[in-house]
Amino acid sequence: MNRVFSAVLTASICFSQPVFVATALAEDHEDHSHHEGGVDGVRTVHAWARATTGKTAFVFVDIENESDRDIAITGGESEIASSVELVGFQLKDGEPDYVVLPPVPIKAGTEMTLTPDGLALRLNGLSMPLVQGEEHEIEIEFDFGHIEMFFQVEASDARHHSHVGHQH
Repeated sequence: MNRVFSAVLTASICFSQPVFVATALAEDHEDHSHHEGGVDGVRTVHAWARATTGKTAFVFVDIENESDRDIAITGGESEIASSVELVGFQLKDGEPDYVVLPPVPIKAGTEMTLTPDGLALRLNGLSMPLVQGEEHEIEIEFDFGHIEMFFQVEASDARHHSHVGHQH
């Protein structure tokens, strides 16, 4: 019961005052189109994860809902993981922890950023280490379908996407 209450409390705190991040968009997206994805007015950019040799990793991404309808992110899929879950960060007994979340709404005309101290896509059962500088494919699942893109592997202590080698 405590864990369920904690997950609901985390979700309500995270979403009672949504965090919207403005993204500066460059005019030329063609050179690095595999670093972004989009379907029907919903765009995903700047996906990244930290380097790890463990069996679990987290993917962070900017989601822009430029459509005229509310949507919800539900999870994902990746060939390098046995499962991909939408999770939310919390402190549990003073220690960082991520809890599985139900679908999270993204209002029409808004943006949401998955970050290390907020929401993330957790890759469970990694089949290989994530090495800094590599890229891997991920399908981000929404209530209307999925968006395919690549995520960049950053340093193991990274706090944000580095934009090394490309600009959006």
